[in-house]
Amino acid sequence: MIDRRDMLALGTLGALALGTSSLADAASVTPDQVSLPFHGRQLHVLDLTHRLTRAFAFTPGRLSMEAVEGSGTKAGMALNRISIVEHTGTHLDAPRHFAPDGASVGDIAISQLIVPLVIIDIRKKAKADRDARVEPEDVAAWERKHGRIPAGSCVAMVSGWDPLGVVANYGSLSPDERRKSPGFDAAVMDILMKRNVIGIGVDTMSIDAGEAMPAFPVHQAWLRSGRWALEGLTNLDRAPVAGGLLFAGVAPLENATGMPARVIALY
Repeated sequence: MIDRRDMLALGTLGALALGTSSLADAASVTPDQVSLPFHGRQLHVLDLTHRLTRAFAFTPGRLSMEAVEGSGTKAGMALNRISIVEHTGTHLDAPRHFAPDGASVGDIAISQLIVPLVIIDIRKKAKADRDARVEPEDVAAWERKHGRIPAGSCVAMVSGWDPLGVVANYGSLSPDERRKSPGFDAAVMDILMKRNVIGIGVDTMSIDAGEAMPAFPVHQAWLRSGRWALEGLTNLDRAPVAGGLLFAGVAPLENATGMPARVIALY
């Protein structure tokens, strides 16, 4: 069985099969950011979602699309059939991903998907160590500046990770470095659970640091506790570290263990 530490390796082959122009096109897309008048103030809306392309799907076969011919074709109707692995692109992990009897994507209430946003910045650590982690001292440092992490919030890690950039530079890395990526440390899970945090998020493709796989200690502890996670976020460096709201838009698909998501920050 292929474990998720090898996902980027497979993604490199898939990206090369697409050609360098596809990577360039995908990498050039900047998520939307708008400012709207709202009850006498400006409401900032920031997209935290990578555009979902075949380049960003990483592993071969994760995303395919084909036209479906139907009776409306002559009238100008277009219809596609999409085949996709649940955990593709910017996506949500539901508890059922690691807990067979846990909540599926379709079971998660909308009240659990519009939550306070907390951002913990480990970019400095990640520059020095590709396997840097959100550790208890990072949580303590955030709380010294901003107060106790709000109950029911999503705590997101910003590491400065660029998934498409990692794929493009994969061949220049040593075998040890290829398996590294920032994530949460398992020691943080109990702290966040005691704060009644509902979700965690990362700008990498796994909430577990690369060298923690394939044991997946963070996935095991967090998802089996009935909470959700977001992977493959972007633009977190442009969102406020405290005081914002996060909306994770996912189709409530019955029995799904995960789902590509449109994730938005509001502040």
